[in-house]
Amino acid sequence: MSAIKNKCKCYVYLWIFICAFAKDIATAKAEHFELTPQDGWFNNLIHPDWGAIDGHLLRKSKVAYSDGVYMPSGQGRPNPFEISLAGHHGPPGLGSLRNRSAFMVYFGQQVVEEILDSQRPGCPREFFNIPVKPDIKKPNFDPDGKGNIELPLFRSRYDQRTGYSPNNPRQQLNEITPFIDGTLMYGVGKAWTDAIRELSEEFPGRLKAQDPNTPISQSFPADNDIRLPLANPPPPREHELKPVARFWRLGNPRGNENPFLLAFGVLWFRYHNYVADTIHKQHPELNDEQVFNLARKKVIAVHQKIVMYDWLPAWLHIDKNGKPFVMPAYDKSSENNPFEGYDPNIHPGITQEFQTAALRFGHTLVTPGTWIRDKQCNFKVLPIKTPGSSGNAHAVRLCNAYWNPQEFLNSSPDAFDNMLLGLATTRAEREDHIVVPDLREHLFGPLEFSRRDLVAINIQRARDHGLPDYNSVREAYGLERKKSWEDINNYTVSTDDFPNTHDAVVYNYTNNLYMREPIERMKILYGNTSAPDNLDLFSGGILESTPDGPGELFKKIMLEQFLRIRHGDRFWFENRDNKLFDDETFDEVWNTTILDVVLAVTNIASSDINANPFLINGTSDPCFQPEQLKADSSKQLDDIPVLEQCTPLQHYDYLSGSELSFALSFAALGLCIPGTIGIMILMARMKQRKMLEARRRQAPRRKEEDPNTHLAVEWVGFKDGERNIKVKFDKERKKLHVTDRGRKPLRLIDLRFIDKTKGVHFRLSTDKGCTVLSVRVPSEIDLVLKFATQVNRSEFITSLERFLVEIGVNRNKHDMKEDMIMKDATTKDQRKKVLDQFIRVVCLQAYKTDSDVPQFDGDTANSVSKIQLTRSEFADALGLKPSSMFVRNMFLMVDKDKNGLVSFQEFMEMFTILASGGADEKAKMLFNMHDLRRKGFLSKEAFTKMIKSMLDLSDSSLDDSDVGTLVSTLYQQVGLTHGQNMTLAAFKKIFASEEYENTLEQATLQLKGAKSQWQNKKPIKETFSMRRKTFIETYGQDGAENDQPTLQRQKSKLKIETKQKAQPMTGWQKRLYSFNKYVENYKRQIFWVTLYILISIGIFVERAYYYSFEREHAGLRRLAGYGVTVTRGAASGMMWTYSCLLITMSRNTITFLRETFLHQFIPFDSFHAMHKFVAALALIFTVTHCVGHGFNLYHISTWPSTDLNCVFREYFRATDKLASFHYWAWTTITGLTGIFLTVIVIVMYVFAMPYARRHLFNAFWFTHSFYILLYIFMILHGSGRLVQPPLTQNFLIGPLVIYVIDKLISFSRKKVKISVEKAELLPSDVLGLTFKRPLNFEYKSGQWVRIACLELGEEEYHPFTLTSAPHEEHLSLHIRAVGPWTMNMRKTYDINSRDGKEFPKVFIDGPFGEGHQDWYRYKVSVLVGGGIGVTPFASILKDIVFRSKSSVKFPCERVYFLWVTRTQKQFEWLTDIIREVEENDQKRLVNVHIFITQFQQKFDLRTTMLYICERNFQKVCGKSLFTGLRATTHFGRPEFEVFFKSLHYEHPTVKQVGVFSCGPPPMTLNVDRACSAMNKYDNFPSYSHHFENF
Repeated sequence: MSAIKNKCKCYVYLWIFICAFAKDIATAKAEHFELTPQDGWFNNLIHPDWGAIDGHLLRKSKVAYSDGVYMPSGQGRPNPFEISLAGHHGPPGLGSLRNRSAFMVYFGQQVVEEILDSQRPGCPREFFNIPVKPDIKKPNFDPDGKGNIELPLFRSRYDQRTGYSPNNPRQQLNEITPFIDGTLMYGVGKAWTDAIRELSEEFPGRLKAQDPNTPISQSFPADNDIRLPLANPPPPREHELKPVARFWRLGNPRGNENPFLLAFGVLWFRYHNYVADTIHKQHPELNDEQVFNLARKKVIAVHQKIVMYDWLPAWLHIDKNGKPFVMPAYDKSSENNPFEGYDPNIHPGITQEFQTAALRFGHTLVTPGTWIRDKQCNFKVLPIKTPGSSGNAHAVRLCNAYWNPQEFLNSSPDAFDNMLLGLATTRAEREDHIVVPDLREHLFGPLEFSRRDLVAINIQRARDHGLPDYNSVREAYGLERKKSWEDINNYTVSTDDFPNTHDAVVYNYTNNLYMREPIERMKILYGNTSAPDNLDLFSGGILESTPDGPGELFKKIMLEQFLRIRHGDRFWFENRDNKLFDDETFDEVWNTTILDVVLAVTNIASSDINANPFLINGTSDPCFQPEQLKADSSKQLDDIPVLEQCTPLQHYDYLSGSELSFALSFAALGLCIPGTIGIMILMARMKQRKMLEARRRQAPRRKEEDPNTHLAVEWVGFKDGERNIKVKFDKERKKLHVTDRGRKPLRLIDLRFIDKTKGVHFRLSTDKGCTVLSVRVPSEIDLVLKFATQVNRSEFITSLERFLVEIGVNRNKHDMKEDMIMKDATTKDQRKKVLDQFIRVVCLQAYKTDSDVPQFDGDTANSVSKIQLTRSEFADALGLKPSSMFVRNMFLMVDKDKNGLVSFQEFMEMFTILASGGADEKAKMLFNMHDLRRKGFLSKEAFTKMIKSMLDLSDSSLDDSDVGTLVSTLYQQVGLTHGQNMTLAAFKKIFASEEYENTLEQATLQLKGAKSQWQNKKPIKETFSMRRKTFIETYGQDGAENDQPTLQRQKSKLKIETKQKAQPMTGWQKRLYSFNKYVENYKRQIFWVTLYILISIGIFVERAYYYSFEREHAGLRRLAGYGVTVTRGAASGMMWTYSCLLITMSRNTITFLRETFLHQFIPFDSFHAMHKFVAALALIFTVTHCVGHGFNLYHISTWPSTDLNCVFREYFRATDKLASFHYWAWTTITGLTGIFLTVIVIVMYVFAMPYARRHLFNAFWFTHSFYILLYIFMILHGSGRLVQPPLTQNFLIGPLVIYVIDKLISFSRKKVKISVEKAELLPSDVLGLTFKRPLNFEYKSGQWVRIACLELGEEEYHPFTLTSAPHEEHLSLHIRAVGPWTMNMRKTYDINSRDGKEFPKVFIDGPFGEGHQDWYRYKVSVLVGGGIGVTPFASILKDIVFRSKSSVKFPCERVYFLWVTRTQKQFEWLTDIIREVEENDQKRLVNVHIFITQFQQKFDLRTTMLYICERNFQKVCGKSLFTGLRATTHFGRPEFEVFFKSLHYEHPTVKQVGVFSCGPPPMTLNVDRACSAMNKYDNFPSYSHHFENF
């Protein structure tokens, strides 16, 4: 038993071994063969590129480009439409005379799709349009007779390495392999193949089906839900784009063109799966890949055999007896075949003659549709699906089935079988010159031209490819030239040519010559030449056609082409050397026919279809078509049309639907500018309103303490609006005082002299809340008040009535509507017009010689003479406050009749004295102003009171001791003792002495509303203004030790002005001097700005040139015009400039570099100005870019979407999506980021305006932080690769690295908390901060820092100049509260609100350098500070003191500090610093001048008095009466130009003066203008101006 068991085991093991060995053999058999390369490469091992995809179309004939290189041929030939009509138009419905079927014709189309694809236009698009002739009605593409219609046609894609010279002419490309290698079934590459495969071991080797479980005979390819890039033109029937997903997945990208071509795609799809299933059954051990490759190999072989030996012979020739052409044998040469077997020296490439003409022979055979029948020969009736139509038709119409292929095949389970049966039954069109309207008139086209003429396109295509004429091609193929037109075709028709008698009478051929009529028409069209030497190839070859098939030329071209394909293909199924097939499989392939394929994959039986579906086999066929299909006829069967009508030609405007989006998008972006500006202004006003509200809430309300004071809102007028006021009842003085909430006097209503019987009139509003009250007093402007509530108004009326009763004035009440009150009110504006006339008439009387005074008629002059001025109006005319003591005394003096009003005559008398009176008269008038009781003298107390009243004019105040010293000095000057009174004579000695006589004589009162020339006396040689202008030459600083002036009056200096070098006489010399000086002062800035501009221009020009010429082949410039060159140049300019802005923002880097030797070559102090300049340049590039894109987007939006694909190759878009403006702008990353960038730029630049920085600093700072988004979106904008690879990073990377490092340095400092050790609330809303100096914090005087208060926000930084000196242990800042943040800072550091808490700590970032720190580099430096702009000079002045004490040597020899301030009290802390400088400046380095600008004019009457007092006090005390400093005090604003001119005489050897100004923009602008003016003088020093604005 054991032996038997062991024997059994041996048999089992042997059986397992045999099975495994058999499997290995089968596997080896399946794997050991070379796959046919799908891209054609290395099919030929000697010439690897022969037959590869994108190979050149070969030329057998000579190149005939008109220029020998690339310009189309046939320049002098007729219009293709004329050729189409004359040579290819004829009666429809002529059936094939050799029984060719529609099955053969559409099978031929799929053969073409297998070996040739050169339909794609080139990139860039090159138009080769065909002009439409209005007189041609077939096809009728210009029904309106416009005469400017063209059929759009693009030139074919070509090898862009060609087309440069006659030795290298343009060569077009075949985008697929020329081999019959399964491209039709499997696609052009492995990726495509894998996309259409099942890739399943359950169904190994199969192509993907909709349902793999469905029987093959009923299966269809899977839907294209993965959106393979199948061809997807718009179906002309619907004239709209449809999604590519509606198609089926096929290997042939154009396999869905029409239902007949799709039927063959489905046929081969099913046949592959049929073969795969067969292989899998035979070899179940094989995997999916092995089965697929075996099936693919066999299907390709079957296809090769059917094409070469079944279809091609019948296509080339069928004689009258029905015998097809005999194909030469593969393995031996013959008369028709010079080749033998596979030959690697045979090029299989497609020829130009085959592609452009010969293969198009089949166009004459194409039917206008096909009959549809079932197995029982029932011809189907089909529904018409044309939009707007209904009913049925007997046949499928080709023209309406374009790109709607599945529509019929999906209609029923038997639809596919019925389609194949119908194709086999439908007779092809006749083998002649006629092309059916479905191709010649109704071929599909793009949206903009939905119907086209295929014949005209064929002719134009051959010209595009540079093909020669018909006879030249014949000669190239070894055929004789046709010597006459009649020789083209001499075929004579006989009755034997017709398959039945019915067809014999359809067309009556002239003299029985088959092609005589079209040849005659063509001869006439081509100019009646003797020979067809200029005839187009396509038409010539078609005219050779006979009933047997193509003429000798096309036949030879096609035969030669297919033989080269056969013998040049190493993987041809007959090449036994490739060992692809064994004998059994080879025989199986050889014996397979198209009928076998059909029967294998359908439910059709052999008895249901023709034995040879390519041919109508006569009586042996099971069915016959009811009749030959006739295009565009009204033929009906059983009252049903045979064929439906083709939809007409339709056009399309690609901008349609985008007009509104285009307009609104650009309008919205444009409106963003005024909109943002409006928002900015609104925000500023809201902020101002909030600040006013805050101040109003902070204002003291003393209503309870003073019942005579009421708060209200005064309506000033329609123009001036409203203002918050206080009204106070002064019972003792019988006056109404109107002030602002800060108690500043606004109006004064005097009721002492009012006619008490007439009294005061009240006008009370009776609507709108009853809150308005108007108080009308004779000769006064109406006081129109608004109250918060009616109750408040009632309280005011009660108080007012009580006040009037107490002073004995009647009152009258009137009820009116609010609008009427305001309309009837006498407003300030109305009164001002009257007073203007008053002043002008006064001036007219005072200056009768003035020719500029307007003339008044008698009535006007009479009415003006009756005007009387109130005290408020009198004060306003003088530009003073009505509460001023000076005004009070003058008013009382002028009001001689004591009626409380100044009449015209009274005012005239006073003004005449001031206008033309001498010094004595003016002194007397001033004396009488204070001697109101006419005693003839002033007591010392009255005289002191007069001095104080003049100080009151400028909001100035002095210590009583200083006033006393001044009075004593003046008394001593005129010889009066302490107890004596000041007489008129003594008064004149002081103010009208010889020294000041001229000063007082020129003094007047500046009247508001009067012209300047009316206010001065006759010209004099030396005015006091001239004296003021030479203050440097007149007064100097006093000695520190002996209190004596070190620089006395130098009268000789005043004469030096005559030695000034005269400016050049001619204008151009002046400009030349000015230019030379400007260049001398700003040579570094000019160099770098010029260099930067040149680089920017170079960057712009480089890109513009590139896209204009070097990138011409890409087509974008041709599409959008030269606008694209501008936008591309501007885009690079934007990348460059915006990137450079990061450098100008790297403060730490700039501060570091300015301390190196580089500062001698690079003006680092101008980086702020450079930042603005670069930003302005960036804005110019941005605007150019945006405007250019407006034009570009218009061009792009009006361009066919499919044509944009070659321009924007990196941009994927579904084929059913129109590339409309809305698409580009709002759905692409480039468009969206472009819009965002535009908005960001608008917001940033608008809020960077001076107005925004001044009123909305926080908004400016916040919007400026958008630069982060700007750079992010710039990178994203380019990442779309719409036009070019992104370039932003190339410009950005360097500056970005520097900026990031710079920010990291700032960040490391900013996060160090610094304690505030001292906080002071100083006058003029200034906050003084002193805080600990961080370790390693080194800085120079004049530098600035950025600080953030932890309590107000750690990230909110604001810049301020350091007021401490570098040698000090602490840092100090002086911050003026002018905005929300600075106001909050002042509140935060108010010790009274801290409740004992520590001051909040701060973050500090800096220091940062600026021009002011270079003051010591110049021998003479001028420091000009105005307002809070004096802060950098505080640090500099302290530094000067320190350097003076420590004997530090530095280049600077003299410093002039000009402090321009409203009053000496405004920045008292600076006064202390100046005093310290005066005490410690041992070398007299600093010369200080203080300008008090409060006064209206320096040399009006009241200022003259102060001027005299100041000079006397300074002589005696050696210091200023107002400041207590030795520094000279001046009244009014400095004349910088004269000051700078004086510096030249004070320092004649100095070649360059450094001018440093800081303050309000008007002041720095005046300084800059003065420097520019001085730089026009020759031999003067250069004035180098550095400024900052606050």
